[in-house]
Amino acid sequence: MPVWRGEGDFKTLLKKDAEVKKYLSAAEIEEQFDLGYHLKHIDTIFKRVFGKT
Repeated sequence: MPVWRGEGDFKTLLKKDAEVKKYLSAAEIEEQFDLGYHLKHIDTIFKRVFGKT
């Protein structure tokens, strides 16, 4: 909700949240925001969906 109210960005607020910090380090949070990881198979997905080579 703080993000929706314009009180900061999600990643920064996560890093400051005491409850989150009990379970995840700042580096672990950063890892979750790595788009390269989440999009690493995008070419394969597009080939399967659209049949392009």
